[in-house]
Amino acid sequence: MYAEDSQFPIGKAMEKNLTVKAGNCNHRRYIPKLLDLVRSGQFDPSKVLTNKVALGDALEAYRSFDAREDGWIKVELMPAA
Repeated sequence: MYAEDSQFPIGKAMEKNLTVKAGNCNHRRYIPKLLDLVRSGQFDPSKVLTNKVALGDALEAYRSFDAREDGWIKVELMPAA
């Protein structure tokens, strides 16, 4: 399913004795505080969104985002009504 060039070349990294570190944000820690900011009106998350696209166009939108095209920072996917 994945294109060969979109996968991380772990074998090549190991041959060069590289150290790779990765991780995710601790979302559960921050979500309650972020929700409080939104509920209180201190923060409007819609101002962060740069694009709105139909859910059916998600793949094309992701390609634009992944290619780092200008203006593709945060996308809202809109489900069909």
